[in-house]
Amino acid sequence: MVWGKLYWPKPRLRLSKSRSKLWTKTAAQLGDALPKARLHPRVRAWLEREAKDGETWAVAVSGGADSVALLLLLWTHFPERRKNLWVLHFDHALRPDSAADAQFVQKLAVELGVGFVTARRTPGGAINEASLRDARMKFFREQLAARQSRIIFFGHQLEDITETMLIRLARGSGASGLCAPRPVRQFFDGSGMVALRPLLDLKREELRFALRAAGVAWREDSTNEQGHYLRNRLRHQVIPAWRAAERTRDLDTAAARARAALEDDADALESFTGKLMHDLFPVEFAPGQPLPIAPIVAQPRAIVRRALYWWLDLNGVMENLNAQAFDTLLDAVLAAQPGRWSAGPGRWVVLDKSALSMSEGVAPASPWTPMIVAAGETVKLPDGAQLQTRIVAVTPQLRKNLRMGKIDSATQAYLAWPAKTAAKTKIIVRPWQPGDRYRPLGAPGRRKLQDLFTDKKVPAKERHRLPVVCNEANEPLWAPGLPPAHTRRLTAATRAALGLTYGPLR
Repeated sequence: MVWGKLYWPKPRLRLSKSRSKLWTKTAAQLGDALPKARLHPRVRAWLEREAKDGETWAVAVSGGADSVALLLLLWTHFPERRKNLWVLHFDHALRPDSAADAQFVQKLAVELGVGFVTARRTPGGAINEASLRDARMKFFREQLAARQSRIIFFGHQLEDITETMLIRLARGSGASGLCAPRPVRQFFDGSGMVALRPLLDLKREELRFALRAAGVAWREDSTNEQGHYLRNRLRHQVIPAWRAAERTRDLDTAAARARAALEDDADALESFTGKLMHDLFPVEFAPGQPLPIAPIVAQPRAIVRRALYWWLDLNGVMENLNAQAFDTLLDAVLAAQPGRWSAGPGRWVVLDKSALSMSEGVAPASPWTPMIVAAGETVKLPDGAQLQTRIVAVTPQLRKNLRMGKIDSATQAYLAWPAKTAAKTKIIVRPWQPGDRYRPLGAPGRRKLQDLFTDKKVPAKERHRLPVVCNEANEPLWAPGLPPAHTRRLTAATRAALGLTYGPLR
């Protein structure tokens, strides 16, 4: 097998420009090895119950063994759907030869006589598992919408369950997260998309064995062998060690069984939560409506968690809360402890004795006590925002980002810091006080913070909420939106810096 290049098992096959009897025979042979009854029962049941005549089915095909097997099995087991079958291929552009994957998948689609469309990721931006998944899913959604379709098939198989479960465990997910990937997942985001995974009961090597026996070609992605992403590290390092440690059980089958049990539990909890929400909002929920607290907190914690998540998500708040912030809010709701939390610029989640509600605009200023902070701590501010501090090494890349203006002074600053005494050196975080002044970076002399706030058009009410970072002598060094102090500028000799990040609680 050659990584990153087209893999041809023996006997060698040649793709023709139109559908051939050879491919019909090959697909039928694969179908005999993996009959329709081997497809996941929940997928088969959903298709029998919900699939409509004449609607388009989309198949996500990367060119790898799993997705190629999926396409061929759908083609051979559902012949009546062939004329409405579309292959969707997304090129992440992470390898020099990735364009060849698209060419291979296109030839396969043409050979089978089904539709084909591809797109290539636009260079630039963050490259990580989340951003790549988001780009791929955006393409799939666009293509489904263009064809007025809702059904898309994915080639996830049994070992994908084990990998995904470990990834979700690392995130601290509950039942709803640990039961991924679901064989049938319906999206309630307005798109109506339904993701189907018929191969979840089949092992990776079983699929490859059947493909080889049928003489089917596929592409291998060399990045799957690299350790850049967590899934790959789990696949090649952690899971083999886990299997070696527990040799009396089939861990992948056990993980699949646990996933199915968790899905049953999650479905039950979501059903109970849905009934509760329907009782509270019998007509239709509109963003901005308060969430009554009394009927919520009377339920088990698992129901309260889901009801709170549901309400926050529909109000567009979840993107501004991480797991820790969500749990803090959940505890406050269960304890009926009034409070106010930042939900992004100009938005607040407000909890009083009767309801949880959304508030727009600037929260009222309130005095707060100065805090003494050690480098590395994260400070939760009274208005629900936070200030994160950390000691970082001053690298050429950091200096370059500062020179090119890539550091947003509204949320970030880097102050030269004594590396040897970093752990002992404290800062003071306090509200702005009239008369505060310092020398901003590059300025000829000292200026009042009040004048700097005016220059930056920071509203008067906002100034009292912004944290002012001071040295141990209580002298200002930085406030969000303003330049850092000139006395703490990074020079060529600076080796360590105090990194400051201000923003909503995450």
